[in-house]
Amino acid sequence: MQLSEQILALETTLMQFATEFQQLAEQVQKLEEENERLRQQLSPEELSTAKGLGGGQEALAKLYDEGYHICPANYGREHQGGCIFCQEVLSRVTK
Repeated sequence: MQLSEQILALETTLMQFATEFQQLAEQVQKLEEENERLRQQLSPEELSTAKGLGGGQEALAKLYDEGYHICPANYGREHQGGCIFCQEVLSRVTK
């Protein structure tokens, strides 16, 4: 392989890294915006109530009703429809 070919291969690799980096940066930005939105939705009363047992149960139910997973495997991610694992968590904490 000639030097010019090596340089072109390196340039291609660097462009791929730059594209992947850009995608990761966009994903981080999206997640940071989502976290901030969720923080703003929680009022100080909800935060203090969530520390108690009943408040925690209510907070989980509210998160699930708002479309977010509460099961350990996908906690905090959006769900489309229902999740049997989240429903199991809810049934266990409400007993």
